[in-house]
Amino acid sequence: MDKQRNIPVFPSSDSILVEEFMQILLSDKCITYELCPEKSGSVINLIDKVCKAQLHVMPKQHNCIDAFVCTDSPLAILKQNAGLVSIKLQSILKKPFICTISMRDRNSIALSGEIMGLNEFDIRMFLALSGDPIRLGDQPHAKAVFEGNSVKILELLACLNNGRDLHANVLNSPLRTLYGFSVINSYAKNFDILKNKMESKIRAGALALFTQPIYDISITNMLREWLCEYNEKYHMQCVLMQGFFPVTRYKSAVFLHDKLPGVFIPTEWIEELEKAKVKGVEYERQKGMEKSINLFMKMYSNYPKIHFMNNNNTLYARKILDSI
Repeated sequence: MDKQRNIPVFPSSDSILVEEFMQILLSDKCITYELCPEKSGSVINLIDKVCKAQLHVMPKQHNCIDAFVCTDSPLAILKQNAGLVSIKLQSILKKPFICTISMRDRNSIALSGEIMGLNEFDIRMFLALSGDPIRLGDQPHAKAVFEGNSVKILELLACLNNGRDLHANVLNSPLRTLYGFSVINSYAKNFDILKNKMESKIRAGALALFTQPIYDISITNMLREWLCEYNEKYHMQCVLMQGFFPVTRYKSAVFLHDKLPGVFIPTEWIEELEKAKVKGVEYERQKGMEKSINLFMKMYSNYPKIHFMNNNNTLYARKILDSI
């Protein structure tokens, strides 16, 4: 028997992808795109959608995605594990992946172990969430954990970067650098509460804040003012990634307005889609797409750092990106 041990050496190309994205994040322009794994044993459908829309490449005169954000069972609906999907897709698509991770389903031991394991595969960027309530999803029998909120994940990442766990125990060997991001609402009945939440996340070390969908440029400007204030206060370089979600149906506009906390869609937008609906589905979609493209162009012109979300509808995303 050959006594020599064949220890696999993982390629470093994915590590380079991560570091390159962190430079892009701090540059003038940055676009990320949200991918949601399916309740399936395969990711081939997701890969096919990305490839058909060419979101992972940079063809001439096309704007590409700088990084993908892989969701972690949003709305508590069962999906494939975000970390494992991120490993596979980052390797195949050769684009950096930001892995969403929440406090809803794991305690700090499980989270720490998962992050350390993902680090070995160069999944090193994490979007920290508290997690949507179980009651919203399709697994009513499940038990929520919620040991803490998203700030605890940011604190955990900081500890691991310092070579220790949450209880200050020294790790056997250091990890590659981890990068922690978080989310923030784009609307609140009490904006002082929203501002305080931003401060707590920047103070905890968030390097970027991804907002809920924005439909009013003045919201972006307000959030950026707060961001500058807290970056200066805590000597940080946190970046704002303004959320964009195209709305092409009246039903979708009403759902976002009424059911999604922290999002506000102007009444004028809802009324226009309601009138368009009377003229048929195609006209409604056309009107909604026109408004969405117009909003995207305004957002990009005002502040070209955008997180694109549209339920894996990559072909629509390609159409909107080509409007720049």
